[in-house]
Amino acid sequence: MKIIKIFALIVLSLMFAISCDESESLISGVEGGLVDINNPSVNYVVGNPGPYTASVRIYQGTVKTTKLTVMKTFHTIVPSPTEEDPNAVIAVQSNTVLMATINVDDLTKESFKSFSFTFDDLIADLKVDAASLPISDGDYQIGDYWEFEYVATVNNGTEVYQDKTTKVTVATRFAGRYRFVEGAYYRIGVLSSTGDYWDPEYLIESVDAKTYKMNGVSAWMDQIVYFQIEDDGRITYPLEWDGEQLINGQPLISCESNLSDLSTVHCSTSNYIVKDDVDGKDQLIMSFGYLTGGSASPADDGPRSFYQVMEKIIE
Repeated sequence: MKIIKIFALIVLSLMFAISCDESESLISGVEGGLVDINNPSVNYVVGNPGPYTASVRIYQGTVKTTKLTVMKTFHTIVPSPTEEDPNAVIAVQSNTVLMATINVDDLTKESFKSFSFTFDDLIADLKVDAASLPISDGDYQIGDYWEFEYVATVNNGTEVYQDKTTKVTVATRFAGRYRFVEGAYYRIGVLSSTGDYWDPEYLIESVDAKTYKMNGVSAWMDQIVYFQIEDDGRITYPLEWDGEQLINGQPLISCESNLSDLSTVHCSTSNYIVKDDVDGKDQLIMSFGYLTGGSASPADDGPRSFYQVMEKIIE
């Protein structure tokens, strides 16, 4: 009797393990339902109602993906002042409704699918606190965003919710992904790199109508620099933004604040934008740096300066 019970337990354990494996495989997409989101971030530029495009790659396994449903939700912040903080805000979101349905015709192989949308498509049927979204894109705040969630339906009827989404963020013209074109890095006046320190791609985000956040400085992708684009096309660098601006823990310097320290990066011929009104491949010509001082070795003190040309990536 004991042998029978032990055998039954072993069989049940194996059945449970197989069941878990199948479930995990389905969710991971090994057996179907796996979708790769090609556009996790899209900038909605105020004044340009679209169309914009998002695309996905649909993988096929033994279980076939027959349909992809795209749901949309709008996110914003609203004032919520308190006695302690009169400038406090809270995050709110809209209802969630259907954005698009993508039918998958060829079930024998992976496929690439895309869908286009305009500003009117983004705002349709969405409400925040029972109020419809504004019909003018000028009424939105920089940083507001729509989030697309993706649900794959497979041929056994199971719905597989993808863990990656697309954020369509209200931004200004010069926000987006940029590729590195050319540059130079000087360490205490000595040329150390003419481009090999840079990564191929960088993300620049809108903060407000004129302020941008650059994610990554040359080889240091964990560093952030805030810069501003003036009405006349000049690029400037506030020395303080949410506190003192630092690169690698040292104070940021600009051509306006430390001209003599940045003589190697030709301040007179940089820090301006080049607009491309045909293809949209705008360029940012930038010079800035940081100043090291008070180190254990005085020979290491001095400016680190960067010159870089960045070109906007257009899908």
